[in-house]
Amino acid sequence: MRICALALCFGLAGLLEAAPADTVVVEQIVAKVNGDIITRTDMVRARREMEQQMRARGATPQQVAEAMQQSEKDTLRERIDNLLLVQRAKELNINVDSEVTKYLGQIQLDNKIADPEKFQQWIREQTNMTFEDFKSETKNGILTQRVVGQEVYSKVNIPKAEIEEYYNKNKAQFMRKERVFLREILVTTEGKDEIGKAAAEKKAKDLVARARKGERFADLVRDNSDAVTAKSGGYLDPYVKGELNENLEKLIWDKPKGTVTDPIALPGGFLILRVEDHQREGQAELTDVENEIKERIGMTPMQPKLREH
Repeated sequence: MRICALALCFGLAGLLEAAPADTVVVEQIVAKVNGDIITRTDMVRARREMEQQMRARGATPQQVAEAMQQSEKDTLRERIDNLLLVQRAKELNINVDSEVTKYLGQIQLDNKIADPEKFQQWIREQTNMTFEDFKSETKNGILTQRVVGQEVYSKVNIPKAEIEEYYNKNKAQFMRKERVFLREILVTTEGKDEIGKAAAEKKAKDLVARARKGERFADLVRDNSDAVTAKSGGYLDPYVKGELNENLEKLIWDKPKGTVTDPIALPGGFLILRVEDHQREGQAELTDVENEIKERIGMTPMQPKLREH
């Protein structure tokens, strides 16, 4: 891939000095990678995160300063590498929307923040990032992991016995709460007369039939849902048992992955739910976390292959 990385040649300080005195810099481009850009804000954020992590581990101010100086070129290189991997994920049509929803849902659950707006505010306070930026960073991180897994990690062989040993020594890290993951389509009846409501019900029934025949639910959401979640594939935050309306919970809780409900009549329309996953409470089976363990213990042997890739 062709890369134009200005800061690798001139450095951040050089770029700042090059700006004319009467120029107002809204955002500074540090590197351009096949049409995508890395900005100075991205670099500052990455350095801030590294500094916070070092301080959390008890590093002295001198150690932090030395590490910051040493890491400037490495940080840019890593940002370029990650951006190339994200671009490769797009070429491979890798979709990780459900994984992003699960990850954010787990953070929200772990911190006991039920209200979505309060959770987004909490993210802003904890990360100094907007919620959308944090979500985007999370998505890019997962996309990067997927590409590395498909195109690099598969070349690193980790013995089954080593995976089992890690699992048995770290079982406490793989405890799970029971949760259900859903997607939705809403066909609204707001502002419609009786004829319009009947048409909405018919549309909802048709969508259920199409979904059960195998049409991609993501496409049906995109083209038909009136819910605000339509822009994100219809994904809902994961629910712990008892959080959903009792009648809704009965419709989906014990149903297998891929189940599509009949249209559910609500005051404002007809709701269709699809079960994306059901995470059982208790100790996760080795088969469920095997890939996660591979990633954890395979980082050292994988680094040379990743640089080569």
